[in-house]
Amino acid sequence: MKTKMFLLSVFALFICTTSFSAQTEANAAKALIDRMTTAQAAYDPKTLDAIFTSDFIEISPAGEFDPRAKVLDFYKPENAAKAVSISVTVDEDIRSARFYGDTSVVIAELTFNMSRNGTAMPARKMMLTAVLRKEKKEWKIASAQYTAVRPPAPAAKPQ
Repeated sequence: MKTKMFLLSVFALFICTTSFSAQTEANAAKALIDRMTTAQAAYDPKTLDAIFTSDFIEISPAGEFDPRAKVLDFYKPENAAKAVSISVTVDEDIRSARFYGDTSVVIAELTFNMSRNGTAMPARKMMLTAVLRKEKKEWKIASAQYTAVRPPAPAAKPQ
């Protein structure tokens, strides 16, 4: 009987630890995505350089394949004045975080609030699929792909 209780206790502890660990990793993934979107909105290539892997690639919202150097160049502070003013928020919790050892695939819904010359533009939603990889026990972003979310169709008018 003691052996069964011991095994049951070990199993329960394993389940709790695994669940806690997965939640901790999911929180770390969300924090990293938040850090990336904040750095992008602030045109902060130094932060992006620190959180991207050396082989980072992006499929931009325009559908372009952008290697790391091109992405970092785009986010230079002097380019901020030429671009639309942007703030990005990660909507609530990330939609999905799947962990495979030192690799993770994270999906998050983002809201882009933009203005051009002080005039607000309609908010846009995008889904971000990011591949994260642990390097020296720290999560970094290896790739990012942005997919536009279609606005809901207008409701049909009653006849």
